[in-house]
Amino acid sequence: MPSFYISEQDEVRSKLKTLCQVSISEDGWTHCYKDENNNEEWLLTSHNSEHHGGGYLILKKLPRPAIDEVINIALTSNNKNDIVGAIYDLLDRERENKENFRLKLIQRLKIYIAANPSSFDKERVKLIVHQCELLDNRNRREIMGKHYTEIEKDSEYFQIISNEAKSILTSIT
Repeated sequence: MPSFYISEQDEVRSKLKTLCQVSISEDGWTHCYKDENNNEEWLLTSHNSEHHGGGYLILKKLPRPAIDEVINIALTSNNKNDIVGAIYDLLDRERENKENFRLKLIQRLKIYIAANPSSFDKERVKLIVHQCELLDNRNRREIMGKHYTEIEKDSEYFQIISNEAKSILTSIT
């Protein structure tokens, strides 16, 4: 299975030495690179870039996969770079583009654990649940301009996700 992400920081720095920078986003946080040997294009982003030190660097192969494919990568890849990269990609897409992944991910995790997961698979599930912040029941959706019933519905959604995530963890321990 080809690698879609490079998330290990030393590997990111090493890969960047082999790439040619093509462009930088207007805000300066996203850089596009090209591998002149094979014409692969890579996007360098920084997860939690608002944190001191600029955040956690991730290289993402272009074109970026759809949300369903990112979830599939997280659940099937044996490459830790891909698993961690997919997790951070999901979180970044939610924060930046308001792309919803949580319910799809919970549904896929339920199917995944029903198939008698190995020890590695159980660790994968724990990593995904914790790093995707599925246990956190705080409302992550915009509240400005919404009626209180919409805010309550959003809050209930995150409560449900959190409860489902707890149930998933309980079932694999």
